[in-house]
Parts: sequence; structure tokens; C-alpha cells
Amino acid sequence: MHSHKYKLSPRQLASFGSEQADAQNECKSCSNFAGGIDLEPRVVELETHLKYIRKDMDEIRTDVKVIRHRLAYSTGAAAVVIGLLGWVANSRFDQLVMLLSR
Repeated sequence: MHSHKYKLSPRQLASFGSEQADAQNECKSCSNFAGGIDLEPRVVELETHLKYIRKDMDEIRTDVKVIRHRLAYSTGAAAVVIGLLGWVANSRFDQLVMLLSR
């Protein structure tokens, strides 16, 4: 088996060292703690999105409440109508049977 050793030329070593030094100097010159990335605009954008999400959730909650109330009222109305129809059918059952038997 052959051993593969990678050797860097002095020129490559010098360029690698200068790149690393440039990155360190760039990071020292910035006043941000996150490796040179400015987080302030991103945080503001996230806060804005969160504000809109909360607003949309409040609208959804009110819509769900309205739907619940409408369902309750329509269910109650349907029960009243069915009750009235049942009462009419029960009180006039003999007439309904006569009409159907003709």
C-alpha cells in the first residue's frame, strides 16, 4: 500500500496563512459578535413576520368563533324546523296515511 502524503508548497502555505490573517483582521474590524454577519436587519425582519403571523392568527380566531356561532344557530334552527315538521306529521298522521294510500 502506498502512503499518500499531501505536501503544500511554500507558496500555497503563504497564501493560506495570508487568507487566514485577512479573515481574522476582517472579523476584528467588525463590531458584530456573530462572525461578521449583521443580524440586526434579519431580526427586524423576523419580528415583522412574527407581528403579521400574530395578526393573522387573531383574524383566524375571530373567524372560527363566528363559524361556531353560525353553526350553533343553524343547528338550533334545523332542530326547531324538524321538531315542527314532526309535530305536524304526528298530529296529522292519519291524513298523511290517507294521502299516501290513494
